[in-house]
Amino acid sequence: MKRTLSLVALGVSLLAAALGAGVAAAQDKPMIEEVKARGVLRAGVKNDAPHMGFVDEKGNLAGFEIDLITDIARRLGVKLEFEPVKASNRVQLLQQKKIDLIIATVSHYRSRDKVVDFSIPYLYTPQTLLVKAASGIKSMADLAGKRVGVDAGSGAVKKVPEAQPKATVQTFQGWPEAFFALERGTVDAVATDNILLAGLRVEAPKPDDYVLLTKGGFYSGGYYAIALRENDSKSRDEINFLLQDQWKDGTWQKAFDKWLGKDSKLKMTLADFDDFKMLLWDE
Repeated sequence: MKRTLSLVALGVSLLAAALGAGVAAAQDKPMIEEVKARGVLRAGVKNDAPHMGFVDEKGNLAGFEIDLITDIARRLGVKLEFEPVKASNRVQLLQQKKIDLIIATVSHYRSRDKVVDFSIPYLYTPQTLLVKAASGIKSMADLAGKRVGVDAGSGAVKKVPEAQPKATVQTFQGWPEAFFALERGTVDAVATDNILLAGLRVEAPKPDDYVLLTKGGFYSGGYYAIALRENDSKSRDEINFLLQDQWKDGTWQKAFDKWLGKDSKLKMTLADFDDFKMLLWDE
């Protein structure tokens, strides 16, 4: 009798283990396989970052990152759904599986790597200041006693005080709101990635009223990368390969020229991005 009970208990344990393994396997299915099975890639993107991810005059999402992720979806053979995100909510949406990945001016920091994984970088951006031309601010040193507007979920919240402890940081729910505060004079500078500030400046009614500081205003820099859920190497590898393919076949350069480079209002060059080159692996 005892032997029979032991065998029954063993059988129940084995069944539970098998069921548990099945559930774990279902939960651990690579994102890229889910996307292909669903036929739709859900991308978290910016809708308020001029030239990177923004709403154009026709009401459509457009920009450098929009072109990159649109091409990635095409190469995967799936449709694309956009989910506008902010710095303050994008990671949560990814972790909750409401989106499959984030391509929304996300800089790859060690602190962020603790909660999400990242692709290889697709752009490097120095971080600097946008100020009024008449402000007299020419460097981080000049920010002592000044007010700096930043996005509430951005790295600038931490990095600006590190670079200039005597500055007062004011947070906003997006970069357009921070720039509006600069226009009104309620902040003296806006701090973030140079490409975001360049976009805000060129789209202003009077761009010449503002100056984007170069090296004197640099306080940090970061690599933009696509954020993915943790521990999904298969999906990360496939996204990495697609980014490298875009660089190799000229798709990346075409998008850069259109939105940031020679064919854009910004007229920026790779020198403005520390001569960025994508990491490429041999076949």
